[in-house]
Amino acid sequence: MRPLILPIIHAGSGVIHAAAYDELRRVAEALHAPVTTSWAGRGVLPETNALAIPMALIKLNHQVRNDADLVLVVGSRLSETDWWGKAPYWRHPSEQKMIQVDIDGHILGANKPAALAVLADAKLFMAALATELESRKARMNLDSRRRQVAKYHETIRSERAKLDEKLQDMAVPMNPAHVAHVCQQVFPEGTTLVADGGNTAVWAMFFHEMRVPNTLLSTFKFGMLGAGVAQATGAAVARPGKPVCCIIGDGAMGFHPQEIETAVRNGLQVIYLVLCDKQWGMVKMNQQFALKPIKTLIKKSLGPDETIKADLGEIRFDKLAESMGAHGERVADPRELRPALERALATGGPAVIHVDVDPVKHMWAPGLMYFKDMHLEPKGK
Repeated sequence: MRPLILPIIHAGSGVIHAAAYDELRRVAEALHAPVTTSWAGRGVLPETNALAIPMALIKLNHQVRNDADLVLVVGSRLSETDWWGKAPYWRHPSEQKMIQVDIDGHILGANKPAALAVLADAKLFMAALATELESRKARMNLDSRRRQVAKYHETIRSERAKLDEKLQDMAVPMNPAHVAHVCQQVFPEGTTLVADGGNTAVWAMFFHEMRVPNTLLSTFKFGMLGAGVAQATGAAVARPGKPVCCIIGDGAMGFHPQEIETAVRNGLQVIYLVLCDKQWGMVKMNQQFALKPIKTLIKKSLGPDETIKADLGEIRFDKLAESMGAHGERVADPRELRPALERALATGGPAVIHVDVDPVKHMWAPGLMYFKDMHLEPKGK
């Protein structure tokens, strides 16, 4: 049997449930193996780590998963946000062996054939594996892996620079890229981020770097809109005395705005940043391509009379917040976002910042083609 060229680790939310962060890092470093994650597993290895492959760089994730001849899957179902572990997004099972570790036996081999299925607690398994690998590390030749990982980091720097070009856009109303970026600058390190909405959640994912494990909440499995409003209050209760950042779309916020009063009544420091484009963005995009694809590609957006009930009216979420006793502000200029956020944090209580974003730019979220592709049947077998 030929030696392994590139083993990788794919980590899911099971690593979070087991709090197996240090054990994961030890295994990755012993193997010098790149680590990809599911959307729900983001941050299990901080994205600042040299072996972390950021989830938002989807094309690179596909490349890494196709380069690998062995993948260790820990605490992941390999479901839709992982493209079911199937080709062409992953290397074909005939060329890639999978070791899958999960505490739920029903998950093992369910979506991708497992050469070795391990029914185990992720933390206990990874601790034992790390100890064994560390005892053998001196005998491993990792030079080829180091060179490959270095190439991945060149791609990371290049792709990140392309994405960050959007932060140079200072138009009013603002490019939604600014919101998660400014939040990361202003909120304390390790602040819980809640991402809710369609395109809003995508923008948040692409412009927020996960540096601390177990600080991200969203509805990764089912994508229910509006859940983030109460997820944020729950996070504030779980971590008393610490602020919570909730980046949410105006449609999603419209489901449960009364929870602002819950935050006020319970003294919970939740800061809601409501990205307002006054439309059901993902719905509208799908309608546009179904009804007038050529015009959509040229004009980027169709009028309300050319789509079906995909536009929303004006809701002043800042005034709604004030009516319930929370702090409220409204911004449209990216230059004004940071001061507004600092004022909201300084109140020590709940706040809502109504953020007017460019509706066309917001609808054309980064990675949109990959997001749509994710929900199709895999092309391979």
